[in-house]
Amino acid sequence: MNKQKVFGFIILSILAAFIHLFLLSKLMDMGTNFVLLTAHLLFILVGFLTKPARLIPYLAGYFVLFFVLFIYSGRFLIFSLFLVLYSTFFRNPYLLGYLIILFFSIILIPPYWIQSSLFLCALYALFWEVKKKWQSNFLFIAFSFGFFILLLILFPLAYLVFQSNPQTLLVTLKLSEFQRSLGLSLLTATLSTGFILLFGVPLSYGLARMDFKGKHVVESMIDLPILIPQSIVGIALLAILGPKTPIGHFLAQQLHVNIAGSVVGIVMAQIFVSAPFLIKSSMNAFLSINPKLENVSRNLGASAAKTFWRISLPLALPGILNGCILSWARALSEVGSLMVLAYHPFTVAIFTYDTFTQFGIEEAKPIAILVIIFCLWAFIVLRWLTHMKTGILTIKYQHVED
Repeated sequence: MNKQKVFGFIILSILAAFIHLFLLSKLMDMGTNFVLLTAHLLFILVGFLTKPARLIPYLAGYFVLFFVLFIYSGRFLIFSLFLVLYSTFFRNPYLLGYLIILFFSIILIPPYWIQSSLFLCALYALFWEVKKKWQSNFLFIAFSFGFFILLLILFPLAYLVFQSNPQTLLVTLKLSEFQRSLGLSLLTATLSTGFILLFGVPLSYGLARMDFKGKHVVESMIDLPILIPQSIVGIALLAILGPKTPIGHFLAQQLHVNIAGSVVGIVMAQIFVSAPFLIKSSMNAFLSINPKLENVSRNLGASAAKTFWRISLPLALPGILNGCILSWARALSEVGSLMVLAYHPFTVAIFTYDTFTQFGIEEAKPIAILVIIFCLWAFIVLRWLTHMKTGILTIKYQHVED
C-alpha cells in the first residue's frame, strides 16, 4: 500500500476523531452526535480513496465547512449534511460546483437561499454546457457578461414563486373569480391572435415581396403600438369607440355591440398592442425564404396564390408560429389599455391588479404565482409544438432547397 496514502489516512482519522470528540463535549443530543459520526466516517473513507496529491485540497474544504457552518454559524446538522455531500462530490468537479453554489447561497443570502441556489444551479449547468463548445474566450466572456440582465429579469419571478405554500395555491386555484378571469384571458388572447393572423400574414407577405415608395413608413407604423404607452392606447380607443362617440353609439344601437367594458373591447385592445409582434415575425420569416423557390414554382406554371399556399407559407410557418406565441403572450399580459377601455369583465392580469389594490400584496401573491406557473407551462408547450413543426418542415423541404 502507498505510504503517502497510509499517512494521509492516519492524519484524517486523528483529525476526525479529535474534532468529533470536541463536538461530543459540546453537544448532548445523541442523535446529532450519531449523524456527525457517520459523516466523519464517510469523510475518512473518501479521504483514504483520494489521491495523495488531492489530499490537501480535500482537507482545506473540510476546514472551510467546519469553521463556517459549525464554529461561526452553529448549524450542526447542516454541517453534517454538507460534509456528506462534500465527501461524495469531491471526486467529481462538476457536482462539487453545485455544492459550492448551495453553500454560498445559505451563508451569504439566507433569506433567499432556495431561490438563489435553484437559479444559480440552473445557470451553472447552462454555463457548463456553453463552456464545452465555446469558440473563443471573448465569446464566453461576452455571453457571461450579458447574461447578467437575465438575472435581473428572472430572479424576482423565481423569488415570488416560493412565496406561497401549495395549499394556498390550491385554494386560490379553486376560486371562481380566478377561473373566470383566466378563462376570459385565454379566450380573448386566442381571438385577438387569430384576428391578427388572418390580416397580418397577408400584410407581412406583401411587405416582404413588394418594394414601393413609402414602404419604410408603413413598416414604422406597424411598430407604433410598441412605442405608445398602453394607457394612451386605451384612451384613444375609448375616444373613438366609447358609448358617447358616433361609432360607439351606432354599434350599440344598430348591432347591440358595446366596446367599452366588454369582451369585444378587450379583444380590440389586445389586437392593438400585440399585432406588431406577429406581423414583424411573419415578415422576417418571408424575407428569409429564398425567392428562387417561388420563381421555380411560378416557372412551372403555378399561380401566385398557389405558390404562396404551397411554398411560401409552409416555409415561413415556423416564424409565423413564433410570432403567434409572442402575440398571444402579449395579449394575455395586457393591462394598461384595459384599465381604461375594459376594466370589467376581469382578465387575469386585471384581476391580479384589482386584488392587489383592494387587499394588498399578500392576497395577490398566490394569484400572481399561479399566473406565472401557467404562463411558463403554456410557453413551454407552445415552443415545443413550434419546434416539432419546424423539424417536420425542415425535413419535408430539404430536398426542395437542394
